[in-house]
Amino acid sequence: MSTNVVKVDASTTVLDACKLMNSKDVTGVVVLQGDKPVGMFTDRALLRLFVGLNRRPDEVKVGEVASPLLKIDANASTKVAARTIVENRFTRLGVFENEKLLGWITLTNLAKEASKRNLKDALLSHNEPEVIDVLCPKCKKAFLQKVTNADGKVERWQCPNCKYAL
Repeated sequence: MSTNVVKVDASTTVLDACKLMNSKDVTGVVVLQGDKPVGMFTDRALLRLFVGLNRRPDEVKVGEVASPLLKIDANASTKVAARTIVENRFTRLGVFENEKLLGWITLTNLAKEASKRNLKDALLSHNEPEVIDVLCPKCKKAFLQKVTNADGKVERWQCPNCKYAL
């Protein structure tokens, strides 16, 4: 989880939010209405929501183009966080405890954690690697299953529900 989340007021212009994001070297900010987190403004929202408005960035407030801030409880597992991010096609989740924003967890946080854990396991043992459930990106109703050939070599990963394969 990233705890040093940059925050802006909903009345901040898109231009000022982008300048702040560049100066802090971040790809997103939490949008506040008073002290309450009401959304997020990310590089993705800039491309998908703002650009289509065809307006000047100093005339549009981030509150107008903010994406919803999905919430997850601080005690939730990493697996639940990952599943929530994938199911909702977001890049981050707000981590809350008693309605207080503690930070957010991003796809990057999850990827770093998974790679550390798997690398550590691989270096310290010869056991089978941890099974990681991957939700089907097409139907989002089942987890991909490993399909192997007669030699046990993985040929592809396939969804048992919609037959999507990768």
